[in-house]
Amino acid sequence: MNPAQTGRDPARRKAVRRHRRERQFVVFGIALIALATAAFAAAAIYRGDVEGPFDRAFTTPVGDFESDVTLACPPSGATPLPYEEVVVRVNNATGLSGLAGTTADTLEGRGFLVVDATNWSRDYSGNVRILYGAPGLRHAYTLATHFDEVDLVLDTRTDVTVDLVLGERFGDAPQLRELLSPEVDPEVALSSRGECLPVNVINAQPAPRTLPENPLAEASPSPSPSPSAEE
Repeated sequence: MNPAQTGRDPARRKAVRRHRRERQFVVFGIALIALATAAFAAAAIYRGDVEGPFDRAFTTPVGDFESDVTLACPPSGATPLPYEEVVVRVNNATGLSGLAGTTADTLEGRGFLVVDATNWSRDYSGNVRILYGAPGLRHAYTLATHFDEVDLVLDTRTDVTVDLVLGERFGDAPQLRELLSPEVDPEVALSSRGECLPVNVINAQPAPRTLPENPLAEASPSPSPSPSAEE
């Protein structure tokens, strides 16, 4: 073995190891700098100091939202309205004559503003259905607290009136909740009885052709008479 070559091997191996460590330091240093930069940028975007790379929020447009849920959630934290602010038309979808009238009398006795009691031209085999428009969401939930098994249906009406439809199951044993029932407590916040979604993502059903009159609607001011040509 050549002594000169043997003496050079340890020095060469030492140089290789030193070069390898230096290269590792450079690689890890660059990685740490990149991570620190990304973390700083993310924190700045989160605080709102700078704009992110996306100029649109990650949300689903209302028109593109699809769901089988048809129940609209009540307004967050809302309690029942004063009953005199709830305009109701009572509709009888059963074969029992006079059911709409007697139910209307009961609701009027509780303070609701009942504007009509009539027969419903379509079949409804359920208990009670309440039809309402988006402005009448809280009104519908207020009325619903007086009944069990209520089907709340959003339709396309644009005022606060609601239609109460009495179905076949209600006709078998017509009954409203007692006024002392905890569900009727005016201080208890309104709540849904199932899975619900915001009212603006629920698909509204067509409203009845003839809607209840709303005596609470503000009368539009009469136009001022125009001055005559002789004045």
